[in-house]
Amino acid sequence: MQTFIRGGTLGVALWAQSALLPSAALACGGFFCNQAQPVNQAAEGIVFADNGDGTTTAVIQIRYQGPSKSFSWLLPISSAPKSDADIGIASNLAFQRLQAATNPSYRLNVKIEGTCRQEDRSFAPSGSGGAASAAAGGPGIHDNGVTVEASGVVGSFEWTVISVDSSNANPADVAVAWLKDNGYDVPSGAPKLLGPYLESGMHLLALRLTKGADSGSIRPIVLTYAGTQPSIPMKLTAVAANADMGVLTWVLGKSRSVPQNYLSLELNEARINWFNANSNYNSVVTAAADDAGGQGFVTEFAGATSALESQIWTAFDDQNWIQLESATPSSSSDFFLQALAQYGQWDGFWDATRSVVTLPADLTFEQLQMCPSCHAAELSFVTARYLAELEKTVIEPVKRVQTLIDAHPEITRMYTTLSADEMTLDPLFTFNPDLPAVNNQHSADRIVECNPNVYFSQAPWRIELPQGGVIRGISSQTGTWPAELGKLPPNRVIVRAAASGEGKVLEDNSGEIDAQLTTYNATVPEAGTVGSGGAGSGGAGRGTNTDAGSNMPGDAAGESGATAAPLSASGGGCSLARRTNPLLAFFSAAALGALVVRRRRRL
Repeated sequence: MQTFIRGGTLGVALWAQSALLPSAALACGGFFCNQAQPVNQAAEGIVFADNGDGTTTAVIQIRYQGPSKSFSWLLPISSAPKSDADIGIASNLAFQRLQAATNPSYRLNVKIEGTCRQEDRSFAPSGSGGAASAAAGGPGIHDNGVTVEASGVVGSFEWTVISVDSSNANPADVAVAWLKDNGYDVPSGAPKLLGPYLESGMHLLALRLTKGADSGSIRPIVLTYAGTQPSIPMKLTAVAANADMGVLTWVLGKSRSVPQNYLSLELNEARINWFNANSNYNSVVTAAADDAGGQGFVTEFAGATSALESQIWTAFDDQNWIQLESATPSSSSDFFLQALAQYGQWDGFWDATRSVVTLPADLTFEQLQMCPSCHAAELSFVTARYLAELEKTVIEPVKRVQTLIDAHPEITRMYTTLSADEMTLDPLFTFNPDLPAVNNQHSADRIVECNPNVYFSQAPWRIELPQGGVIRGISSQTGTWPAELGKLPPNRVIVRAAASGEGKVLEDNSGEIDAQLTTYNATVPEAGTVGSGGAGSGGAGRGTNTDAGSNMPGDAAGESGATAAPLSASGGGCSLARRTNPLLAFFSAAALGALVVRRRRRL
């Protein structure tokens, strides 16, 4: 049994395999919206969990930009939800916290060899190292061959599962006609995209926002379906994918997960800017994926879920919720303002408020959102009902993700970027108990080579990489990453992984990388050769080239010459969270420059 999850314009499709014909429980789907209001999928965030009983649970983050009335999300699934537990909502906050807890981090520990010339000012550091509701009633048969298998409301979504009579010669045409008749925006190319899934016997889950809900109400969807091997049907995603779209996948199970039909990529750490890894990490991943033919994943973390205990739903969250439940406010307005202070930025807060609060005739809900404190005294609601709605809409969706993680011993995080022309193969994942854990915390030593002839600010240094290899530079130019290193292969190793063993090495660039580093390091002054007027005045060697970024692979501020804040003596670190919206940050590739990469022959 396999499980495919794929983000069409965005989403998940579930495809159950038969015992006789290898197939997959497929998670895929797509945004289909009015073409006058184009929707692009900035990135996909997906959590898969093998439940050990022949089913998989998928938590799919939906990214959407456009008018709420045009929002439609279609997901091919293997079977209709059988109970409220099979479909629900999660929280974008949960994804944000999961991402932050598993983000790769690159840290430099500064150590000093020897004694540098005394600075006139104090500069040189000392020391070293430093919930779903299924509608009642049975399926309904429509005269056009479409069967409504189930329907209901979950969060701010209306959902319907349909199937198409197998006797139809073109089931996708029938399904699209039904969708249009029922008010869904469907582009002209939809039948071609949906056809392969419907012809295989899959159902179609259609979601749209309930009346009055806005695009801010869009939440991650939780689905449980038949199948045990996750996959992302990427071909459907190409319909509205951004260039170099990020795909971030977490897989929960009994052991480490690996991509089965995509390649496993080990990044070349010398390409990453260790002074500010956030500046070029994404462009290195993109270059590595392109080097693998556009179809490879970097395993960023693999290990025990115990590391994520109380990371999504924290002890502080629990304390705050208990405090609100037991509060005895003097008025409804006081309770509302307390709830707003604690949960106003959480998913679902305004949906919960909208459902229970009565407003005066001259006040709109939008006006309340614009200035809650201005209108708090005008609100009317039953406190117990408000609490119940907050728990269902705001609190439980976060807890649900923590509970899912806690129920599985191991978690693997994998990341890649793809453009539409690379989305020709649906990535499939499996488990491999033979492979070791992968630490997301990377640490290297930057050793400053002091001698009495040089100030600390001018001394040569070397960085000893965890993978092996050394990068040399000069302290006066610390903060920029040598542009020449952008010419190195982005992957150290490319492997075809399997369900057991270490996998087959298709490309090993270790020797080439080490040779190029040796050549580069020969251009950098060694300890004792930089005098008081050398490196500091720009007269020593070409250890780092702050002007060479314009003609190097990667973005101008990252791959070749990104400036970083000075490092302290105890070291510096950079966690790879985006500097924009924290939920969109890690996936966005909009700022990347054109990457020129070499495609090598596979062994």
